[in-house]
Amino acid sequence: MNRLRIAAVAVLVLLAASGASGQIGDAAPSAPLRHLYISAAGEGNAPVRDLGASDVVVTEGGRPLDVVSVERAAAPLRIALLVDDSGPGLRFIREGVGTFIQRLGGLGEIALFSIGGRNTPIVDFTGDVAALYSGVRQLTTRTTTGAYLLDGVHDALGALGARDAERPVLVVLMLEGPEFSSLRADRLLEELRRSRAVMYVVSLGKPTLKTMTSWSQMPTDSLRENLDENINRKKFVEDGTRVSGGQFAQVLVDSGVPTAMQAVAEELAAQYVVVFRRPDGPAAKKIGVSTTRSGVKIRTRSEAVR
Repeated sequence: MNRLRIAAVAVLVLLAASGASGQIGDAAPSAPLRHLYISAAGEGNAPVRDLGASDVVVTEGGRPLDVVSVERAAAPLRIALLVDDSGPGLRFIREGVGTFIQRLGGLGEIALFSIGGRNTPIVDFTGDVAALYSGVRQLTTRTTTGAYLLDGVHDALGALGARDAERPVLVVLMLEGPEFSSLRADRLLEELRRSRAVMYVVSLGKPTLKTMTSWSQMPTDSLRENLDENINRKKFVEDGTRVSGGQFAQVLVDSGVPTAMQAVAEELAAQYVVVFRRPDGPAAKKIGVSTTRSGVKIRTRSEAVR
């Protein structure tokens, strides 16, 4: 009898420890398998390349689910790459875009768009690196004073949605300057959510604030005007990168663009697919992903569960 009691206690302790690590949760072993994609960043924001199932915890409403596997993602990427070529720095913009293409060549398809002046598709989705390099050479400084970034994002999300990509990605290389789009951020954020795309933004230039006022204006009027001009795009790029599991990077000088674009490419190349069990039906509560590894940060869009 004592042996049975000891054995029973040992099993309960084992189950409790497993549940705390996220490896045994509420879903029964027969529950359907689901998956989502994550990025893992360590010291210096460098990609972590040795993550395993024991390192990842998936929860729904704070309760752990059964993590079956964590593997390097193998499904092809489908990337819409939007480039603002409306201003200076074209040499480093071309170099950064070329570096991005070179790193991800063979891992999926990329489409190249110019959003400087007006939205212009340059290269449709393709895995042909030579065709994409040819498109990079077509990027040219436009004689305009701003871009149509939000309109371009709308068009790119439509192109991604038409292909029902398994790993959709939106990458935007933007310049600080006027925005001519009329789309509102809230509408575009909803489109981004439905697309399941992860979004990365590299913004070149120092964010500008309008500080001058006319003699008839109060000093606070300049702040109000600045918010009216900038908050819509700022809200979308900052909220969009955060909720989609991507990143926003501010680059102050054009020579920093290649390094920033290389970092985005490295993160995409190092993504993981997490397979876990959860019952059928819509998620009653938010799906969350975390890690037991110290110093490691997980990025994902928790809504994109399949």
